Amino acid sequence: MLIHLAAFRNTFLSKLAVLSCVLLFVSSSVARGLAADPPGAGVPRALQTDDGWGIYITYFAAPGDREAITKEAPVVVLLHGDKQNRLVYEGPRGLVSRLQERGCAVITVDLRKHGQSTNLAQVGGSPASGRSEATIQASDYRAMVDSDLEAVKKFIQQQHQLKKLNMRKTAIVGAGSSVAVAAAFAAADWNKEPYDDAPSDDMKTPRGQDVRALVFLSPPSRVRGLNLNEALNDIRNPDWNIAVLTLYGKANRNDAKDAVALDKKLSGTNKASKDRIRIVAVNVPSHGTDLLGLRDIDTEGAILKFFQLHLFDLRDSEWRDRQSRLVRK
Repeated sequence: MLIHLAAFRNTFLSKLAVLSCVLLFVSSSVARGLAADPPGAGVPRALQTDDGWGIYITYFAAPGDREAITKEAPVVVLLHGDKQNRLVYEGPRGLVSRLQERGCAVITVDLRKHGQSTNLAQVGGSPASGRSEATIQASDYRAMVDSDLEAVKKFIQQQHQLKKLNMRKTAIVGAGSSVAVAAAFAAADWNKEPYDDAPSDDMKTPRGQDVRALVFLSPPSRVRGLNLNEALNDIRNPDWNIAVLTLYGKANRNDAKDAVALDKKLSGTNKASKDRIRIVAVNVPSHGTDLLGLRDIDTEGAILKFFQLHLFDLRDSEWRDRQSRLVRK
């Protein structure tokens, strides 16, 4: 009995220590989110979701040391593909560095059950546990939209209020299944009602309407738990003016079929949408993020050119205070 009690005590203390370390990392990361970051350096953080997950990100602050410059910097959120993590976009010539060269703030994300992201409710659980694609349920994809990206959006707003970026110039890059996550989040973001803090709608502080551009790498036809068709139908709304670039490997028959079908759903027969709804075929069999970093094809350059037209040079998107008047001091 004494041996069993000792073993129980040691196991309990071990799990308690692991949970304490994770919570300490999350709380310290949130605190650091309110402080300035060195431009160019990637700073890892853990963002706590409303359902008890620690979502790990790396935040690359917009270059520049003047508020007048950084407060107008676009922010690009990079979502990994299936069975990947946020590191896929990093490296000396990765998409992160190319975006920073153009003055962007960049956030790479480990969606739940990927990379370092951890379920804080599972005391003592290994950060690597339950990460295989087979364990991802339909409810997980929905939670990636409702919880994971909402936590990222909250962090973006904190940096916006510090004038380190302009959340009104937000773009999301998705690959594989995360295309549906990005699309669903963009639709939800635009459907948010503003704060009821002014007599007229045009004076009210917005809650959303911030995602202005989307890049889809090898979009799938469907993702469990998410209504991709419904999200696409919302995104094509001309009043929202969201720009979408779809990239796919032309030599990948399944990807080509899905990408062309998605583009048709977005553009339809509306010729006016052709300026903001674009599709690019890359003559390779590569899928998702493997479309990046190609030796003889500058896919990143195509993304940057698209962002130049539909993100970097946006008009009527100047920085504005996004804290509701209801809570302002």
